[in-house]
Amino acid sequence: MMKCEISKSLTQLLVSFYLLVVLILIFVTPFSQTEANILFSSQITLEGLITKAVYYFIDTPWAMRLPFFIISLANIYLYLELLDRYFKKYSPYYNLALLIFLLLPGVALSFIIVNYATIPIFLTLLILYAYHKEYFLILIVSMVLLLFTHSAQFIVYIGVALYSYHRKEWWLTITSVTFILIASIMSIYGIDGIPKGHLIQLVGIYAAIFSPILFLVVVYALYKVAIRGTKDLLWYIVVTAFVISLLLSIRQATKITDFAPFLVLSIPLVVVVFRDSLAIRLKEFRKFYYLICNIVIVVLLLETSVIFLHYPLSLLIPSNELLLDTSIYKIPQEIEALKKSGKVCKDEIARKDFNLYRYYGIAKCR
Repeated sequence: MMKCEISKSLTQLLVSFYLLVVLILIFVTPFSQTEANILFSSQITLEGLITKAVYYFIDTPWAMRLPFFIISLANIYLYLELLDRYFKKYSPYYNLALLIFLLLPGVALSFIIVNYATIPIFLTLLILYAYHKEYFLILIVSMVLLLFTHSAQFIVYIGVALYSYHRKEWWLTITSVTFILIASIMSIYGIDGIPKGHLIQLVGIYAAIFSPILFLVVVYALYKVAIRGTKDLLWYIVVTAFVISLLLSIRQATKITDFAPFLVLSIPLVVVVFRDSLAIRLKEFRKFYYLICNIVIVVLLLETSVIFLHYPLSLLIPSNELLLDTSIYKIPQEIEALKKSGKVCKDEIARKDFNLYRYYGIAKCR
């Protein structure tokens, strides 16, 4: 059984191959519904402003995606800086934490298409980096910019406020509380609805974006750190995001894009718990942990492979059998057929696809 010990050379090879594939997919993947919604959204967000600015000068999907790809590269740099606080550079655990993070489906997609996760991940990592390096001006600027992202940004402010209160860093506590009040005044994130039991649905989505076993491991790691480990700023942010998302799901349907950017940063904590659990056990009692680690890696590799091979898989396997959304390929083909027949409108357009048809210049017929 593999011990989940990944060498520096293998890590570099995998990361290079990973970046090459996502760069190719940036150019060949058709424009998606998510990207169209961001492009035509009336809400003022950093994601929308960047996309609209590029679209104004270069009307191509790859041009709108490149800024997000560059930000994702910056995310890798900041994430590596974060890993330096937990592991020896290029140690097996360091490499494992990097590999798991990159293989998360949401992270892989954030490299390829315009989305709501890339910038919140970047700004949260930047807040962690600035705090630990004592770059307090960068810290404040990052918190300001986070206000203008499409996420539950108040999560970060609450996490920072709780951590700084625990550490008695009163200036940071006051600053964080101020940002919480600003976010509430701006009504950036709405809290409404009636209790309908969305909790099970939310847990199911978390299990899907992490993989079921990894999600359980994440929850266990957060609990383990809470009772015995060092509760640092990262732990406070991740736990705040997780707990508040669960509490809100009791009352209203929560969008996974609002909370997932903060939860995916939990991987260093997971690997730390994995390392410490191995350290206190004899070799013959480590097999179970190695088994869990191997299963997590294999499942993430399969999920990422489905993303990378989405188009050929959509041709070979019925979408209802593999849960593949093939509309990203079918809609452009349908629009091309409409234009060839001289039509500039379509009789029926699903609400979720309206902005995508709008991007291609097709409106609903009246």
